[in-house]
Order: sequence, then structure tokens, then C-alpha cells
Amino acid sequence: MRKYLVLSAIGVCLLMLVPGTTAFAGNSTYYAGTNAQGQKLLFSVDQTASGPKFDPFFTTMIARCPATGSPFTVGFSFIGFQIPIKSGKFSLNLNDISDRFSWSGTITPKKASGPESFDLAAFDNQKGLQDCATGTVSWSAQALVPASKPTAPHAAYSVTITKAADGTVHFTVSH
Repeated sequence: MRKYLVLSAIGVCLLMLVPGTTAFAGNSTYYAGTNAQGQKLLFSVDQTASGPKFDPFFTTMIARCPATGSPFTVGFSFIGFQIPIKSGKFSLNLNDISDRFSWSGTITPKKASGPESFDLAAFDNQKGLQDCATGTVSWSAQALVPASKPTAPHAAYSVTITKAADGTVHFTVSH
């Protein structure tokens, strides 16, 4: 789990230090929300020359291992993802040799919703395999910042993401 936290912290720092990214341009709408487990998520919809793109920042979920009953929080942070939105829908699927992640949904100018899931192949106590998974978890989000042109030459949005000792993720968006 520490690997995810370190990568998340580095990702957020890089995101905040890279000037001129589409996430900070005036052509983005931010969405913040939670999933059915009460875990937070944040993304933007960026208007690009090739159409709208889903630009995820982070999502967290709680997975459970069936053989051991062990729950754990899994977090994903993203930099540079631009998933096409077609007819108001997007689908992000990441498959690896040991895990699967999916996040999809429907987006409108004011809200968004859909399912997300995570599966991890893991050993149980007898060296057998178990599927540590979240199952399909529904999520919903509200638009925070409507797309607009910056009014000042140095106008920017700042997204602050923190993780409390109890594992909860908090974020604020300020102008």
C-alpha cells in the first residue's frame, strides 16, 4: 500500500508543478465526488481540439480479500491521461499481469456517474490464489468549476489533496 501513497504524492506534486497543463487551462470543468463506499474521487473534463477528454486525477476504493477477509484501501492517481468522451460516455480500463482497474461513466455539464472496480490476484494463507476485489462500485460527482476563460493573465486553479492518518482523502479547489 505504501507504494500507492508514494506514487500518489509524487503525482500530485508533479501535477501542481507542471505549468500550462490542460487541467489548469480555462477549458476544463472539474468534478468531485464519492463512490458508494464513501471514498473520494476527482477528475476534469478538458475541451481539446479533438473533442472532450476525461482527465482523471485520483480515485480510491476499498477492496476485500475473500479467503483472508482482509480489507485494504487502494488509491490511483493519474497524470497525462486523456480518455475520449463520446456521446457523453468514457471508459478507462487498465489491465496488468496481477490486477485490473476500470472506471467508466456518463458525464453531463453539471454531474457525472458510473461504475468503477479493482481486482488483485493475491495469495491466501495456504499459498492458494484469491481475487481481492472491490466488486462493481457506483460513483457520482458534481461539477465544481464550469469551463470559462481566465479573467486575469495569471489566473489559475489550485487543487490541494491531503490524506489523513485514518486514510480518508480530502481535497479543496480554489481560484
